[in-house]
Amino acid sequence: MRAAIVRRVSTTKEVQENSLKNQKDYFEEYVKARGWDIVEIYTEQESGTKADRKEMKRLIADAKAKKFDVILAKELSRLARNQKLALEIKEIIEKHGIHLITMDGAIDTTTGNTHMFGLFAWLYEQEAQRVSERIKAALETKSKRGEFQGSVPPYGYVVRNGKLYVSDDGTPDIVKRIFLSYLGGKGFDAIARELFEEGVPTPSMVAGKKNATLFWHGSSVRKILENPHYTGDLVQCRQSTISVTNTSRKEKPKTEYIVVRDAHEPIISRELFESVQQLIAFNRKKSLNNPEVCSRPHQNVHLFTGIIFCPDCGSGFHYKRNGACYICGRSDKLGEKACSKHRIREAALVGIIREDLQRLSKLFDDQSLYNMVSAKLGKAKAKLEKELKACTEKMENIKKLKSKALAKYLEEAISKEDYNDFVAAKDAEMQKLLERKEQLEASLSESVDGNKLDKIRGIVASALEFKELNREVINRFIEKIEVAADGTVKLYYRFAGTSKILNELMANAK
Repeated sequence: MRAAIVRRVSTTKEVQENSLKNQKDYFEEYVKARGWDIVEIYTEQESGTKADRKEMKRLIADAKAKKFDVILAKELSRLARNQKLALEIKEIIEKHGIHLITMDGAIDTTTGNTHMFGLFAWLYEQEAQRVSERIKAALETKSKRGEFQGSVPPYGYVVRNGKLYVSDDGTPDIVKRIFLSYLGGKGFDAIARELFEEGVPTPSMVAGKKNATLFWHGSSVRKILENPHYTGDLVQCRQSTISVTNTSRKEKPKTEYIVVRDAHEPIISRELFESVQQLIAFNRKKSLNNPEVCSRPHQNVHLFTGIIFCPDCGSGFHYKRNGACYICGRSDKLGEKACSKHRIREAALVGIIREDLQRLSKLFDDQSLYNMVSAKLGKAKAKLEKELKACTEKMENIKKLKSKALAKYLEEAISKEDYNDFVAAKDAEMQKLLERKEQLEASLSESVDGNKLDKIRGIVASALEFKELNREVINRFIEKIEVAADGTVKLYYRFAGTSKILNELMANAK
């Protein structure tokens, strides 16, 4: 018979090279003893969990062309650790009258030994999944020890013995400049353009990448601005593959990140980082709701430009230099028929903000009130965490039940119809749990406990220390301002959960 040899290893390490040679020698002896001919050898150095493999595609195409009579593999896992691919190969060789023999004795179609094919395919995929999970667990353990797991350290840092250290090449100062520039009102692209014009080394240049570019991009600036490592915290395991057979990466919920606080020296303060994140989120929302805002990149930026809005029509306010005030943008452009001429002087608005911060500070100073609200908010957060844990456990249990059902189906203990009905029911249950989990995670991200309450009190105190309100200070503490037609001002602070805190403080105030 004409034999096709399949040999595969997972990596290109030297020990694996020896394995390839040993496999080839073994098959040559096996074929020679039977008087067969080797017509093709398919060699792979990649994971068997992948379906999109060049050599496997070639094997399938040659099988369809009847270029050989039998496929020889050390074991089924050398062909595939992907159950779907393994069953596809089974269907192809049966259709074209090609035999399959595995050297471990599990499968030999020349003797009719095929009934365990599906079960072995499932077992090998499960084994690969377990190996993958063990590797992930090992990486998570290292992450929890504060070891940096990335291949390239963040711009401004170097890696020594698995730890991040502030670089002495001047890049940390660039990082600080980027954060302060954004808080000062400059956009991603404007910052990138300045850095390029000054010849500042790009992240790819500092990393020594082969395809390093001289050009700074807005996306590179944003990546720096959104990287929590600059606060001294190590935040890792933020993504994961969907499964061992689907290596597409998905973002994990923030509650599943591995965070080691104060793992290394910070380049910027936590307060500055949080202010920038809130400003990025606000600007993103603003651009989605009002795209024309982004079409004027060179407009003059005054103290409250892009922050003050009309609650009636939603338009941003325009600054009027001759009156040192702001008025509704729609009424300014189209007249009072379009919207009433809401107006407020800049000096008056500055005074209102200072007065509001002072009022909030006084509420925080009432320790008994503060403790009461802190305890109430803490209980609410604990309740959310408890429900999220229960929801996650239910989802894991459904996965186990589906795996057991698949095993029974492959063993022909249940019919295909019963298996499909069970899976459909569990998938529907899983979808409801997934939706609830997302709701709980969103609520948790906005929840407030004692630690966050302390942080907000500190932010209010630091805001009051500034002698004058400038653009940077405004961006640190204010998310949005609304001015009604009657002159009523509503402030939206960047402190997460502020409205909830204020409501609780006011409701419980004596």
